[in-house]
Amino acid sequence: MHATALILCGFFGANVAHAVGTDAGVNILNTATADFEINGTPQTPVSSNTVQTTVDELLDVVVVDDNGGPVAVSVGETGTVLQFTITNNGNGSEVFRIVADDAVNEGGFDPQLNQLYLESNALPGLQVGGDTPYVSGSGDPTLAEDESIVLYVQSDIPGGLAQGANGDVEVRAVAQTIFTAIGTDDPDDPAWPAPGTSYAGAGDGGGNAVVGTAHDVNNLLMRTAGRYQVSDAVVGIVKTATAVLDPFGGTTLVPGTIISYQLEVTVSGSGTAQGLVVRDVIPPELAYQPNTLQVDGAAEDDDFAPSGTDNSGFDAPNTTLVLDQGDVTGGSPTIVISFDAAIR
Repeated sequence: MHATALILCGFFGANVAHAVGTDAGVNILNTATADFEINGTPQTPVSSNTVQTTVDELLDVVVVDDNGGPVAVSVGETGTVLQFTITNNGNGSEVFRIVADDAVNEGGFDPQLNQLYLESNALPGLQVGGDTPYVSGSGDPTLAEDESIVLYVQSDIPGGLAQGANGDVEVRAVAQTIFTAIGTDDPDDPAWPAPGTSYAGAGDGGGNAVVGTAHDVNNLLMRTAGRYQVSDAVVGIVKTATAVLDPFGGTTLVPGTIISYQLEVTVSGSGTAQGLVVRDVIPPELAYQPNTLQVDGAAEDDDFAPSGTDNSGFDAPNTTLVLDQGDVTGGSPTIVISFDAAIR
C-alpha cells in the first residue's frame, strides 16, 4: 500500500470547480406593481399576482485523479492504492453511485481490483480498518452541494509484467437520479441522457432534476483514470498513530495530548531506491517532542551535526523531520521510524 506524500496532499484539497447559482428547491417569488396618477393625484399601487418558481436541481459531478501521475508498483504487488476526489458540482444534495473499471487498458495491463474505500476517519491516506469499504450500489455516498469525498481504489498487480508497463483504473460517479431513471451507470449505453435532459419532480427540494454538462459523453467530467506503472524499485510509506496519551492519563485529543506516530518505509522490486530521504512535515497544530525520534528502535538525535555526515534529524525552521536512508535495495527489511508530537 502506498500512502505516499502525494496522497497526503490530495486529501487536503484537490483543484476542483465549485457549484454556482441558486440552491435547488428554492422558491423564487416574483410580483410586479404599477404606480399611477389620476388627474395628478397618486393612486394606490396595483400589484400583480405572485408567480412562484422552484429552482430545479442540476446534476453535475467532477472526478479528479489525485495521484499526480503514475503510481509506481512492482510485479505481483498487492494492495496498491490510487486516490480520487469526487465533488458534487450541482446545486443540490445528491446520492452518487461510484464505479471503478479496470478493463480500460489498450496495450497495457489490467490491474486486479481488490476493494474500494471511502475516506471516513479524517486521516490522510487509506487506513484499512479505519476507512469504509465501498461496494457500488451499497452505501452510495450522499454529497451536499460542493461537498467532496475521497475514494481509494486498492488493486493487486499481476505477475510477468515488463518494466514501465502501465495499467489504468477508470473511476466514474453517476448521480443516483440518472441511474434510477435509465437503469444503467454506463455512459456508453445508448440510454445515457444528453445534458439538459429533465426528470420531473426528481430534484432536491421537489423541483425537476436536470442533467448537467459533466455528463456530456464528449467531455465527461464525471469520470477519470488513474495509472499504475511497473518500476524496478517501488517505495511505499504507511503512517499510523500508534498511541495517544492525554494530560489526564487517558486518550482524549485535547491540547497537551501526546500522539506517537510510526512510519513504515518499504522498498520492493528488483532495483535500488537511491538517495532515499524520508520527510515528515509537522503541522502547526502539533509540536514535535525533542529526542523522541527513532529509526528501527534506535535513538536518532535531533540535530544535523556534523554537517554532511549526520543528515537526519528535526529541521526546526521548517518543522520537518528528515531521515536520510541512503541507497536501499528492493526487498530490504522495512524501515520503521517513530516519534512523538503534542497537540498545541
